[in-house]
Amino acid sequence: MNKMDEKTKQEIISRQSQLKFVFDYTKQLGINLTLKEVIGITNVMSDYCMKGYSSEIAKRLDAIDKFIIEKFEEK
Repeated sequence: MNKMDEKTKQEIISRQSQLKFVFDYTKQLGINLTLKEVIGITNVMSDYCMKGYSSEIAKRLDAIDKFIIEKFEEK
């Protein structure tokens, strides 16, 4: 069996954690997302956890905020 390196383990843990966060957050807001939307937001959140805050992450988070606000207004 192939051993995973430490970075790969950290990425897996981060993605699992962020997937749960996205699920809980959208459930709390009462909005429904498609699987593609959940995975997309999870990827941005995981990138933030692994790489830290940057102008690129800020732009992606702004886009997510706008998207969530629009989804929330649809309810």
